[in-house]
Amino acid sequence: MDFDDEDLPHRSNAQLASDRTDLAFERSRLASDRTTMGYMRTATSLVGFGFSIPALFRILTDVPGLEEVPIEHARFVGLFMLILAVIMLSVAIIQQITFLKRISDISGKPFPISPALVSAGLILAVAIYATISILWNVEPL
Repeated sequence: MDFDDEDLPHRSNAQLASDRTDLAFERSRLASDRTTMGYMRTATSLVGFGFSIPALFRILTDVPGLEEVPIEHARFVGLFMLILAVIMLSVAIIQQITFLKRISDISGKPFPISPALVSAGLILAVAIYATISILWNVEPL
């Protein structure tokens, strides 16, 4: 279908530039969300391994002949992974909040909290719970 210039609404250069700038802000925000989700993927893996490695070694001590498995080493490895996940998620959340505030200030428009940020907060809560349960040898719920 061919369009004539008369069929398109005439827009000023300022309007076109404003539209492009708004889209650039949105692309930047989406890129920041993808970065946060990358942190979340890595942290989720760390939480999973950090929580399951000590649990696996606790189970292995019940197997005949493996009663002397060094469970403390596994506990420290798991704890290290969990602490790393907490640090990564904390950095990701701070970075995302700082970016959203900055882009809101520059654009003059508020950007809502992203689902990636909320998800990162929830995974951070799980990572903190897992870290505390390993530190105090609490059994999972």
